[in-house]
Amino acid sequence: MLEDIHDIRPPVMTGMDPGLVRALLWGAGAIVVCALVFLIIRYWLKKRKNRTQPVQSLALLTPYETAVRDLEQCMEGFGHDAKIFYFEVSRILKAYISGTFQINCSEMTSQEMARAVKDLDFTDTGLKTQLIQFQDQCDPIRYMPLEAQGALDAGRMQQDLALAGSLVARIEQVIADATAKDDAEDA
Repeated sequence: MLEDIHDIRPPVMTGMDPGLVRALLWGAGAIVVCALVFLIIRYWLKKRKNRTQPVQSLALLTPYETAVRDLEQCMEGFGHDAKIFYFEVSRILKAYISGTFQINCSEMTSQEMARAVKDLDFTDTGLKTQLIQFQDQCDPIRYMPLEAQGALDAGRMQQDLALAGSLVARIEQVIADATAKDDAEDA
């Protein structure tokens, strides 16, 4: 009769383990605290970044004013090196043409710039031709070897600087005359 009695099994856990629940709650709490710290730091950095210092505004110069200023400084800064001088004069003229007519001449070659200048809408074709010839005249000097630069004198560089200044002034005068003519026709 005793053979029909079997041992009782130990109790079986059902549901979740209280230790696991506690670990999950601690983990979730740690994630929430980390997220809050992250958000607070981000907010603080953003607020600090948005604090603006009073900015001193620079006077905006027109392309003409910039070209005149740069041409005045050109002989002083680059008068001793013909190659750099002619690169700088060419850069100034290209920047002036780019700013005045909204075409990007700064990365153009002289031939590309000549095509762009021919397509401009001011009517003084002689001025267009002189501008193209000036760029063509500067190209050999810009790309000549250093040994040949000694032949260039400061007088020629001064003349070319004056020519560049007169081209800029003449273009500005043509634009002013065209604007005055349009204003007179509109009135």
